[in-house]
Amino acid sequence: MKSSLKAFFGKYSFQRQLGFAVALGIIFLALSSSIAGSWQVNERVRHNLIEQGQRITENLARQSALALVYSSADNAAEAVRATMAFPGVIGVEIRHTNGHVLLAQGDIDSSRMVAQSDQTDGLQAAAMLDAESSKAWHFAAPVYSQPAAESPFDEPAVPELLGKVSVVMSKAALARTTSDIFLTNLATSVSFALVFLLLIRYLTRSMARPLNQLSASMERAQLGESQVRAEPGGPKDIAEMAHAFNDMMVVQEEREAALRVAAIAFETEEGMMVTDENSVIIRVNHAFTRITGYSVEDALGSKPSMLSSDRQDHEFYERMWERLRKNNSWQGEIWNRRKNGEIYPEWLTVTAVIGKDGEVTNYVGTFVDFTERKKAENEIHLLAYYDPLSQLPNRRMLLDRLRQAVSTSARNHTGGALLFIDLDNFKTLNDTKGHGIGDLLLIEVSKRLQGCVRDGDTLARFGGDEFVLLLEGLSTDRAHAAVQARAVGEKVLEALSQPYQLEGSEFHSSSSMGITLFIDYKEKLDELLKQADTAMYEAKKSGRNTLRFFDPVMQEELEARAQLEVGLREALRKQEFRLYYQMQVNNAGCILGAEVLLRWIHPERGLIPPMQFIPLAEETGLILPIGTWVLESACQQLKQWESQAHTRELQLSVNVSGRQFRQADFVEQVSEIITRTAIDPLRLKLELTESIVLEDVADTIAKMQALRQIGVTFSMDDFGTGYSSLSYLTQLPLNQLKIDQSFVHHIGTKASDSTIIQTIIGMANNLGMEVIAEGVETQEQCDFLEANGCVLYQGYLFGKPVPLDEFSALLCAE
Repeated sequence: MKSSLKAFFGKYSFQRQLGFAVALGIIFLALSSSIAGSWQVNERVRHNLIEQGQRITENLARQSALALVYSSADNAAEAVRATMAFPGVIGVEIRHTNGHVLLAQGDIDSSRMVAQSDQTDGLQAAAMLDAESSKAWHFAAPVYSQPAAESPFDEPAVPELLGKVSVVMSKAALARTTSDIFLTNLATSVSFALVFLLLIRYLTRSMARPLNQLSASMERAQLGESQVRAEPGGPKDIAEMAHAFNDMMVVQEEREAALRVAAIAFETEEGMMVTDENSVIIRVNHAFTRITGYSVEDALGSKPSMLSSDRQDHEFYERMWERLRKNNSWQGEIWNRRKNGEIYPEWLTVTAVIGKDGEVTNYVGTFVDFTERKKAENEIHLLAYYDPLSQLPNRRMLLDRLRQAVSTSARNHTGGALLFIDLDNFKTLNDTKGHGIGDLLLIEVSKRLQGCVRDGDTLARFGGDEFVLLLEGLSTDRAHAAVQARAVGEKVLEALSQPYQLEGSEFHSSSSMGITLFIDYKEKLDELLKQADTAMYEAKKSGRNTLRFFDPVMQEELEARAQLEVGLREALRKQEFRLYYQMQVNNAGCILGAEVLLRWIHPERGLIPPMQFIPLAEETGLILPIGTWVLESACQQLKQWESQAHTRELQLSVNVSGRQFRQADFVEQVSEIITRTAIDPLRLKLELTESIVLEDVADTIAKMQALRQIGVTFSMDDFGTGYSSLSYLTQLPLNQLKIDQSFVHHIGTKASDSTIIQTIIGMANNLGMEVIAEGVETQEQCDFLEANGCVLYQGYLFGKPVPLDEFSALLCAE
């Protein structure tokens, strides 16, 4: 049996085997379901026919009572005919209780039938199946007399048994029905079987197709195709098999590609050799023979020690093998010997190949001859650490030497100094004589500096015309170390101040020097350079051609200035500036307007005085956006005052910085702000200082005239403190002169200042200008001014500069 099955499974394909097995199963299932269904339906039909026979028999029994009472067959003939008319009834009999047959029709022979096992003695009140044969059923039912009408006085009479009736029904209908049902079930099952066979055929084909494709792909892969792929399809498990096959082919293709790459890589420009576990060379590439001079025949069977140059000692190789055994790899610089005896440097990498058992099977060595690289490295080192012009160490090497010097100073308890040297007016020389002369000067300076340094000191060109001299081994006493550093510094300044002969011409130059000391220094190295640089700038400020030592106070001031500059740049963006208003009044005490003064409300430091940040803003150029903000804010406030009767006539004075006024588009800026805010230009007064006005008189007059035409008025601030030219004063379109508070302060104490005030007032009156005095703090000062014809005032006597809300309150109180 087993051999037959094996032969069958080996002969036919999977598709045919599956189809045959499924067909047999479906046929067996169809037959079984037909038989089971026929049996179930046969039982239901039999039960229904027996119930029908019982009802027929009971009905005949009720209709036969009168016939048995009178023993008249005619009275029962109609009921018998009706009973015989029922489908399947083949015999009827009516019999008296004494056994006399009153009426019989059809086949009523019950001797051929078998009595039912559940039959009881005597007839009951209902019909029952009395006997049964293979072809018919015999039903019997008792016949009782009808009871008399019920009487309210007498008990009802007991019915009397008159006889019985028998009905015989054929089973032919049951047989036909059973046969029809079986055939119907069989046809239905066969139909479903055919449908399932078609479906199974389709499914087997769908399943067999991807299997066949997968099998074909495997055959192609077996023949050596590496790029063959199976098309994933069909059931999930077959698709997964296809994906697994494809993944396997991808891995195989990658391995083949890796082998090809490895074969190509083995023949690269790098020398390669492969040894066995005992370090015997078993393979080399062409680069090996080209670099070492040894042929393949020379190398195979030998050991790498054949290349040894004896420059590395035994301990070097011990450390190399220890590292190789520990990490399975080693790389480093090594000196080897070619076959011709030439020693050359190479970068060697050795990698151990580990087998599945964890043991070393091979060693692979790759190396590069970097003789040329060594030369290039030396050149790069020179370029990286030395200045190409002066041949002095550059900034990078200086920092490295400084780091070592600080460490040595702390370790040996010695002091050191850093001298930062900058040539004076070197840019002027470059601009006037050209960079070629400038380079010659730098070369000459380098030579002179080298003649001033001691052995062990470091001289570096820091950049441009800046040089740094690092002194080591000084005293740990700061005073003594300062004396030592000063001596070297003065020697350097003296050497650099001597005339230079450059291309046949004599040039003179000097330098400024900053010195900082380090003794047991633990801060950042950049801080030392910053300190020396700071001291150098102090030397510049002190007149040049001198030296200065670093002062911590000086550094703190510079750092505070740097922090202030950062905060100043953020203040405008964060809206930290505020306008304060100082009232300007007449001799009657009426407020005519105010001068707007800029204030900086720092979120942490609070109110910062203008003298601390205005000069810095001027220096950094931030005064330009700040000045625009002040002017626009003042115009917006004038526009707001226009809506109120008691403020619409007020005038605001705005200070304009020199840098702001000298902008080429200053007139356009002011005009655009006035137009945008839609103010009355007469309410805006711009205050200019004498230094601004006299810097470029022609440009000043042109800008003032242009603004005067649109209605803007002008006041000359701090008048009398500069060197004004009366001729220019008559040409300027000024509306007002402002007497400086330095003169007002000395009223009553300094006769010359009082005379100047009287002169200014008289000159202003003669020129048709208003005159206002600022800094009025006492009534005595006010009385003097009024007595001499000055009727406009500004100062603490009338009010300090206050924020807008306080100034508005003063206006309301007036």
